[in-house]
Amino acid sequence: MNKKLDKLEAIRGFAAIYVIFHHTLKKGLIFGGIDFSFIFRFGQEAVILFFILSGFVIEYSFSKSKDHTFKTYFLKRFLRIYVPLFCVFLLNLLIVYFNDKDFNFSLLTFIGNILMLQDVSSLKPNVIINTFLGNLPLWSLSYEWWFYMLYFPIVKFLKNKSSNFVYLIGICAAITYLFYPNFLNRELFYFVIWWSGVVLARVYVLNNEIKLINLKNLFVSLFIIIIILTLNVFLNYKGGTVGLSPILELRHFIFSFVIILVALGWYKFKWIGFDYTIGIFKRVAPISFGLYISHYFLISNASYLNAIILNKNIKLIIYIINCILFSYLIERLFYPFVSKCFFRKSIILKTTNNI
Repeated sequence: MNKKLDKLEAIRGFAAIYVIFHHTLKKGLIFGGIDFSFIFRFGQEAVILFFILSGFVIEYSFSKSKDHTFKTYFLKRFLRIYVPLFCVFLLNLLIVYFNDKDFNFSLLTFIGNILMLQDVSSLKPNVIINTFLGNLPLWSLSYEWWFYMLYFPIVKFLKNKSSNFVYLIGICAAITYLFYPNFLNRELFYFVIWWSGVVLARVYVLNNEIKLINLKNLFVSLFIIIIILTLNVFLNYKGGTVGLSPILELRHFIFSFVIILVALGWYKFKWIGFDYTIGIFKRVAPISFGLYISHYFLISNASYLNAIILNKNIKLIIYIINCILFSYLIERLFYPFVSKCFFRKSIILKTTNNI
């Protein structure tokens, strides 16, 4: 994508910062005897926002690209996810090792995370692989990765029928979720949320504007899945908070439905006030992925300075600085360097083969 859409970048930056606050301020944000931490209790919804943005960006960039080969598509997505992720794995492993000599390294969990099979077993049923070293935000990467892998063959072979196909498999997967919730059917019906970004991008590219009438099938599909997940709550709810399955999945889809409507309304009113609110987070966007996948062990759940610094405020400041520096290093320096090396080699090989 030659020119990034500024508002999408700003929303991405905002969502990343919100998730950091969500995890960091879970123990309370007290002012004048009032706990304001409830403002940041919607970290799950921020991740759903990431999914929608991701679908939009992938469709937008793919439609503008001249190279639609799977090799190029796969390499771009692989490098974008795995280069920063392996850096996070390594740093997290080193921090845990030097701070907890008794920690147990689970090879199964590590391999499962590399294969993008991870989720959070404390929140959802029938999860086999948990996030590596308890880095909770990594749950969304498995969804993101398989959304990427589903997108290419569906767009390549189904073309104009792709949206209806996604809606159909999503609804069928949601129905099976009533009887046996698992990794596969969760991925498939959550794909509809990610695909909503694809639909928004298509409408935008074709018409240079987005109208509600053009999203009719999308809203119908989301609504049907919401009905199915509501039924799932009635059938399978056994107690617990709104942050646990089966209410959690329903929360995600209701939020998707509502946030798209809110975005359309804000879009209709020319994004009034956007630049002075969410727009200020555009500067964070270039390192937002690094912040998202590293903040949990570098800031929110960090303890590696406990033996050195006692003042919690000073520790928090250093944690934040470390996370920003690390995210900048992997996002703005290391990842671009690795990406350039791979694509330069690919171009050289292609040129050589054509001689």
